[in-house]
Parts: sequence; structure tokens; C-alpha cells
Amino acid sequence: MKSRTLDRSRYSPELLERVGAGWRRLADRERHGALQAARITAELTALGAPPSILTLAAHVVQEKVRHLEVCGRVLEELGTGGPKPPRAFELALGTPRPSLTTETGLARTLVFDFALGKPLAAASFAAARAVVREPLMAWAYTELLHDETRHATFGAKAAAWVVRHWSPRQREALWASCLAVTATELTPLLRDREAEALGLLPADADDTLPRWILPHLAPLGMASNPSNDQALLQ
Repeated sequence: MKSRTLDRSRYSPELLERVGAGWRRLADRERHGALQAARITAELTALGAPPSILTLAAHVVQEKVRHLEVCGRVLEELGTGGPKPPRAFELALGTPRPSLTTETGLARTLVFDFALGKPLAAASFAAARAVVREPLMAWAYTELLHDETRHATFGAKAAAWVVRHWSPRQREALWASCLAVTATELTPLLRDREAEALGLLPADADDTLPRWILPHLAPLGMASNPSNDQALLQ
């Protein structure tokens, strides 16, 4: 299929390598995401989460593995080594016992990495898709993009279940810690417009939190202050 192929002869080896390096980083991130989602599923199971939450968690694992396959397709067409897929036993590693699972750590991961992090990832993928010239890259970013909103809402729903018995003060502390990390995690990158046109993630993708996630955060009982609103919301 034409949209799944790339004519490498049109581009210099140096450009292909720069774009490939970016996609290898993205593949590593997606592989980490698959393993992280598997661990979260195990932790939610250990805490006695309801089937509806566990079903959503299982879908996230499957979709993260699919994302890794998409990255592998792009890397194959770029002529670089493909990512290492997570093996079945790796997805089961680290299954926690109930005594080892902490609600605070799990809730923080669900809020920071999913409810807050996935909308930003979606914005980055959308920005990349808007400037790429190659159908292969447009297809890949579309595949990655369309799951991110679902992963964000999963994080919010699962976190709301985890903190369902928490006091308002505990929830405020969680919210404040996640916002503080979000504000300091972003690392400025140098622009490479030539590589971005081929398929590299833009260095200056929007880093504000979209308002569509707010209704999903509301059940968490969290409230941000005005300065955080200005920094994270659009």
C-alpha cells in the first residue's frame, strides 16, 4: 500500500538518520508505555478495581503494543533497526502483591502520565501530522493520535477510582505534585524543520492542556489555581 511505504532515494542518508533517531526514541517511549500499562493493570487488579476499569486498562496495553508496531513499520521504511517488542512474560513482570501496591504512586502515575500526559502527546502527534509530506508518516501519526484521548480518559477514570476514599487534602496534594512536575518536565529541543517535514516530531509542539480533558478530571475532585490554569490550559 502506497501510504505504508517510503521512497528513501528521495532523501539524504543524513536526513533519514535524523528522522530515524527520533522515531527510535518514540518507539522506546511506546515500549515503556506498554510495560507501564501492564504494570498499572496488575496494580489495579491487586487493589480490587472493578471489571470496567480493568477492561479499559487491558485495552491500553493492547493499543500500546499496536503503537510499537506502527513505530516498527516507520523504522523499517526509514531503513533503520526496528524496535524490540515487549514479550508476553515482560508484560507480566513486576506484578505487584497487594501489600506492595501504593495508592499514592498509582494515582500519581495515572494522573501525570495519562490524564495530563496523553493530551500533550496527542497535541504533539497532531502537530507532526499537520506538517509531514509523506503519506507513511501521516498514517503513522494518525494511528498514534487516535488512541491518546482514550488513554487520557482511562487515566482520569482509574485515578478517580483509586482516590475515591481520599480526603480533599490528599487529593489537593496529589494534584499539586502532578502540576509541579508537568511544569518542569518539558525539555526545549532545537528545531529541525527539514526533518520535521519528513516526519520528525516538532520541537515546539503545544504544551498546554486542552479543555476537553477537564470534565474527566472533575470526578477527581481536583482544582487548579489561576496560575496553573494559565500555564496548562488552552
